[in-house]
Amino acid sequence: MVNVDLSQKKKQVSKNQNRVIQGKFSEQNSAYKKPVIIKINVILAFALLLSVVLCMVSYLGVIAKESKIKELHISTNKINYENIELQNKVDYLKSFYNVDDKVQKIDFLKKADQVMEVKERNEIPVLAKNKSVFNAPSVPGY
Repeated sequence: MVNVDLSQKKKQVSKNQNRVIQGKFSEQNSAYKKPVIIKINVILAFALLLSVVLCMVSYLGVIAKESKIKELHISTNKINYENIELQNKVDYLKSFYNVDDKVQKIDFLKKADQVMEVKERNEIPVLAKNKSVFNAPSVPGY
């Protein structure tokens, strides 16, 4: 108890040194209610906390929707590239069929009316000794 009393005395002495008026005065408890400004501050702090929580929840919702949109964008691009490949194949087939139709309309490949038969000849093929040789000068550069 002695230690407690000494610490309290030291506190009182330090308080007394900071006072403008010296003396022993009894402390009075405030009989007034909390000022209105403190009530307003508490209400505003609660509203701020509520708005921060609401913003966090809405931000999480936006992030979830953004990831969903990203997945849809990727799948749309895949379908688009597949569509381009299929369109190229269709264009190729259309061009092939167009050429085929043109060939059938023009009909420049005609069938033979008759087939000629040729008998085999019994002649000796040309040998190297029977060849005639031409002595032509060479052209430079070729």
